[in-house]
Amino acid sequence: MVALSRPSSSSLSSSSTRYDTIFFDLGDVLFTWSPSTKTSVSPKTLRSILQTTTWFQYEKGEISEDECYTSVSLEMGLSPNDVRNAFQHARESLVSRPFMVELIRELKPGRKIYAMSNISAEDFAFLQTKSSDMDLFDYCFTSSSARERKPNIGYFRHVLERTGADPSRTIFVDDKLDNVLAARSFGMTGILYDDFENVERTLRNLCFDPMVRGEVFLRHHAGEHLSYTSTGVTIHENFAQLLILEATHDPSLVKYTKYNGPFNFFRGEGELTTSAFPCDVDTTSIGITCSDHMSLEKKHEVMDAILNLRNADGIPQVYFDASRPRIDPVVCVNVLTLFHKYGRGKQLKECYEWVESVLRYRAFNEGTRYYEPPEAFLFFLSRLFLVAPDVHKRLGPLFAECCRERIGLKGDALALAMRLLCCNFAGIDASGDLTTLRGMQEIDGGWPDGWFYKYGSNGVLIANRGFTTALAINAIRGAGLRMKRPSSITNLKQAWNDTVVRIPYRFRSTAHDAH
Repeated sequence: MVALSRPSSSSLSSSSTRYDTIFFDLGDVLFTWSPSTKTSVSPKTLRSILQTTTWFQYEKGEISEDECYTSVSLEMGLSPNDVRNAFQHARESLVSRPFMVELIRELKPGRKIYAMSNISAEDFAFLQTKSSDMDLFDYCFTSSSARERKPNIGYFRHVLERTGADPSRTIFVDDKLDNVLAARSFGMTGILYDDFENVERTLRNLCFDPMVRGEVFLRHHAGEHLSYTSTGVTIHENFAQLLILEATHDPSLVKYTKYNGPFNFFRGEGELTTSAFPCDVDTTSIGITCSDHMSLEKKHEVMDAILNLRNADGIPQVYFDASRPRIDPVVCVNVLTLFHKYGRGKQLKECYEWVESVLRYRAFNEGTRYYEPPEAFLFFLSRLFLVAPDVHKRLGPLFAECCRERIGLKGDALALAMRLLCCNFAGIDASGDLTTLRGMQEIDGGWPDGWFYKYGSNGVLIANRGFTTALAINAIRGAGLRMKRPSSITNLKQAWNDTVVRIPYRFRSTAHDAH
């Protein structure tokens, strides 16, 4: 038998992934129907008939429609006419799912799309007269023509031979687990149709470039990447905005307040805390390293002020407010990054020693006072390494050990993105976490909640989808480069820069939304 034509590699767009073939079931995937037929045959009985050996023979074309109805009527104690009328009503109840049709049309360019259904010749002929959506498919495989039915292995072998499809590049969508399992046993990627939202998300994540989709999400929400709390409150802050700026190098995506001195976490008054909220060294350190509006002289003045905030142990406190004596190791890492960037790292000897101890003894493994994911400590430490080659030389091997220990652990999208970035940085394979992160991408192209920062006083968590998405894009891009551990800090910087989001020109805005 002649194999059906396959798409050429040149027909696939550069944004396509490795999947070039998709098989869809028809009933309860593309079409729905009702077993309530307004006849003497109850919905329960009708569904029972569909599971009989007689019906299976009918679907495979081994017996005629009349023979089927006569046989099942005897089995079920029904009249053949009642059975015929019930199935005629069921046929007439068939309707296509327009949202599924639209999705398949979107998936079709550059791919072969096939139907693979357990359906009799008579039912398929009726379906073709009732629906105009069958043009979606390059070919429709039916159990009646194949003389096999799902989940039988022979049916799957038949369609693979006919199409020449490579199972490793093939997706199979069906509402029956037995059928999905059989497809997977051939090496196909099986998707169980449970609800449309899950199926759509999975298909988009498998078939479209995650980085392009993420970049579109960032551009679509430019200037509106607001943070929100675990209690459902939207907050207007500078911290995540500055980190998005660093991750994307695109100021048009964010809004933040430019200070000529210490930075404040909030853009206005404090939210869910005291209204007169003090400036903090964490946002200040990030702000000075991520933005370029402050003079060098002023930056050093701010660093002098930070030195004056050290406690008796030599650790910089979080707030420019003596009445709030707080410390956090992640904040210390960010302060060290600022000081090392401007050649003053040696002024924070005690701070560095504490950070090293936190790393060595895994004190960060349950998060910190202000940071929810353990990965935040490692992520910001990798930023420090970029400006402090001596610190990287000393702590790099220990950092890599900690990264390996995190691989495969449970985490939200932000934790996974940070983990992958750190593993990419250290030249460590974390392909399992990469697969998990890619599968978390939402239909709109962004990634879901990633609880990042938190209020130290009450533990209320803060997330920002823009920040999570920017880091996820960078993590996926970096994993794709399959970086090996750089031998020099120059190569290390280049490796980091290679993973930074570059928003395509067509998505950029000419307006500068930062203020």
